Amino acid sequence: MRFDGNAYSCPPWTIGKKVTIKADAFEVTIYLNQKKLAAHQRCWQRKIRVELPTHLQQVKKIQKKLWHDRQIAAFLSLGQAAVDYFKALVEANQPIKKNVLKLLNLKDEYGSTSLLYAIQKATTYNAYGADYIENILYQEMTPKHTHAPVKLKNDALNRIRLSQPSLADYDAFVLKRRKPK
Repeated sequence: MRFDGNAYSCPPWTIGKKVTIKADAFEVTIYLNQKKLAAHQRCWQRKIRVELPTHLQQVKKIQKKLWHDRQIAAFLSLGQAAVDYFKALVEANQPIKKNVLKLLNLKDEYGSTSLLYAIQKATTYNAYGADYIENILYQEMTPKHTHAPVKLKNDALNRIRLSQPSLADYDAFVLKRRKPK
């Protein structure tokens, strides 16, 4: 939370919630309704970030969970350029899941080679966010195809992402499921 020219930490689950900040000459206290969330020693300097170690640990735990998300894993499987871009998105405080989902949709529309080209170009300009990538692709490429994917009734099946779809993979899966008679 920002107060008096400084940033004071609070638990990550409070992002987007309205909190109350109370301060005196020695302490800055953050409340959600009547519940005390955090108390920091007041800093009289400007542009200082005051953090509690527990808040940093909670943020690191959340970031570690991000790496295990299926959509993010699918994006990271594109290669080292995607991994580096993902790390830069995290450092730039961009909304991670929203950006990754949009980047994966761009991959489906333009292809992985075009997406990686746009990521490398955006990285040279320190432009981090799916909107930058979309703009680069729109200006320099044409979409691979324009038809929408088939939507299945089972939503879990709609969220499956393959790095490179191949009919041979489907055939192998079907043959593996069949039982010999």
